Amino acid sequence: MKTEGLYTKFYGCLAGVAIGDAMGMPTAGYTPEEIAERFGVVEELLDAPVDHPIHGGLRRGEVTDDTELTLLVVDMILRDASPSAEGMARRLIRWAGERRVLETEVIGPSTRRALQELLRGGDPRETGRWGTTNGAAMKIAPIGLLHPGEPEEVVEDVVEVCLPTHGTSVAISAASAIAGAVAEALNPHSDPDSIVEAAIRCAELGGKHGRRVPKPPVAEGIRLALSLTEGLEPPRAARVLYREIGADMRCENSIPTAIALFHSAQGEPMKAILSAVNMGGDTDTIASMAGAIAGAYRGIEALPEEAVRLVEEVNDIRLGELASALVERVSRCAST
Repeated sequence: MKTEGLYTKFYGCLAGVAIGDAMGMPTAGYTPEEIAERFGVVEELLDAPVDHPIHGGLRRGEVTDDTELTLLVVDMILRDASPSAEGMARRLIRWAGERRVLETEVIGPSTRRALQELLRGGDPRETGRWGTTNGAAMKIAPIGLLHPGEPEEVVEDVVEVCLPTHGTSVAISAASAIAGAVAEALNPHSDPDSIVEAAIRCAELGGKHGRRVPKPPVAEGIRLALSLTEGLEPPRAARVLYREIGADMRCENSIPTAIALFHSAQGEPMKAILSAVNMGGDTDTIASMAGAIAGAYRGIEALPEEAVRLVEEVNDIRLGELASALVERVSRCAST
């Protein structure tokens, strides 16, 4: 694919993460009924409620750890020779110190436990051995960007990113599914079906790595989620997924739900994102994962320009510049 085509897809992927995260931030942790009571139907970026249990005080357009950690992966891709557990761990330790995240409730239990071990000098190839939540999958999309149209090539790099915080079979499987979907979405001949097939294939491959844990297979969860939502419009699909699959931070719930929402929306970023935002549960993470895949598939033109601009300004990030640097990195590697 020409670099211009990659740029719009890379930018779309990063913007999909950030917009999904920022739109889902105010509703995260609420039930569908609470969302309807507090917000009605969310259709735009909003401030978090003052009494929000995690995000109280965040302004309209602000992102959470989903985007912040995704950008750490971008930084590793751009600065290091290749993704590594050690490189990821260094960035996590620095980020945790600068943001003082261990004094807050913004991170999940797997990342918190791993950070505590890392700060005590733990081996980053072992500190994630208990991590089973979606904290790896939520930041993994940039790894898919390294392998345009080659989803099965992503798993080795996914493992490296996962090990410091989420080194279990279920977490690596889940992260591989998201990264594999992004990689296939970059293929100019891809469609929602081929993207989902790539996610399932990579989930199966990823599940062979890490410490084995007694969790349902992510690949089978994706298949089940797709069967339950076949032919449904995204809002109805979201209601079914919330009830039958789940929308909390567990990998076996949230990753199949995010991928099925992408498929139900036929890859339209805002349809997928808004369905996730209003469904209840871990809305910011599910919306950011669905947004990453859909943004990579449809490109930056499919996302609202005003929302992209607001999220970039509020958080002082230049996603277009990062996308351009990633395209240069990928093109350089492809030519060597």
